[in-house]
Amino acid sequence: MTTLNTESTSLLPAALDEKSLLDLGLTSADIGKIQETSRALQDITPGNLHGYGREAAGKTSSFSTQLLDKVRNADLDNSGDKLGEVVRIARSLNLDSFGERSKLPILGPLIDKLKATRDDLVQKYSSTNSQIDQLMRDVGQTQATQQQRVREYDQMHGIVREERHALGIHVAAGRVRIAELQQELAALAGQDDPQSRIQRAELDTALRLLDKRVSDLQVLQHAADQTLPMIRLIQANAIQLIEKFSAVRDITIPMWRNQFAIQLSLADQRNAVDLANAIDDASNELMRKNADLVHATSVGTAKANQRSVIDIETLRHVHDKLIQTVEEVRDIHREGMVKRQQIGGELAQMRDEVQKRMSQTASGAALLPG
Repeated sequence: MTTLNTESTSLLPAALDEKSLLDLGLTSADIGKIQETSRALQDITPGNLHGYGREAAGKTSSFSTQLLDKVRNADLDNSGDKLGEVVRIARSLNLDSFGERSKLPILGPLIDKLKATRDDLVQKYSSTNSQIDQLMRDVGQTQATQQQRVREYDQMHGIVREERHALGIHVAAGRVRIAELQQELAALAGQDDPQSRIQRAELDTALRLLDKRVSDLQVLQHAADQTLPMIRLIQANAIQLIEKFSAVRDITIPMWRNQFAIQLSLADQRNAVDLANAIDDASNELMRKNADLVHATSVGTAKANQRSVIDIETLRHVHDKLIQTVEEVRDIHREGMVKRQQIGGELAQMRDEVQKRMSQTASGAALLPG
């Protein structure tokens, strides 16, 4: 712990001891500035006391606003999005699927192998590789921006430290002036003349205003204390992000390309093995199909040779249908004769009934008067 000069601290009131100065971040070198600032408080009018330390407090507030603007800046978020985009592109590079396969039987797989699937894979990788290259260029620009931010954070940290120190000077000077006013107020104790009462009232008002103002400045200094590590944390985040993108550009992407070369070689070997297996499978399948065809043809030929010209089942079917036809035709003729006899009787009955009706109508007409 730094020890303050005894002669220098003796110039300050007892209320502002060595520990109080250290808590404010001050040293013996600041005593002259404290006393100079304290002399600015000789005017104890409310207007002067109310605006005490406003300039220092205003600058601190301005710098805090700038810090928040940095935090709200989208550069960091955009950098995170770009890093996620690298991962998304890497995962989209599927080395296992090379497009639609031919549906032709037996020869289809062979044709697919002869279509240079390797070229399809190279084309797919080239497109993805172009995206990655463009993304890395964007990442480089983002890194440059973040490096500029790191330098700005250093400047901001220094400025906030200066403002924190200035606030400490104002707080210490305010305490010095408060101690002086308290002594002046104590000297007027017991005096009851009008002038003394007026002075006591002015001193009492000044003490209340100055104490409140000094307390506010001390709170602002504490806020500056919190701002300093916040700046360093944000700066550290930016540095880590720069390092991460450097690792992606210098290590991850080259590793991807090396692994792709290995994957491409393995894919060629796998295609060769698949082609050899496909040829063997096709040969075996052709032999099995030819054997099946010989069996089916021979058996079918033998069965056809031993078969009668007309099957007995066919002759039996024709016999049954002829008998069925004769019987059904005979039944139809009989039913027709019966129906015609019935119709003749019904026609005679209907004819007699009409004649009766006609004769009744003629007789009725003869009876009518002329």
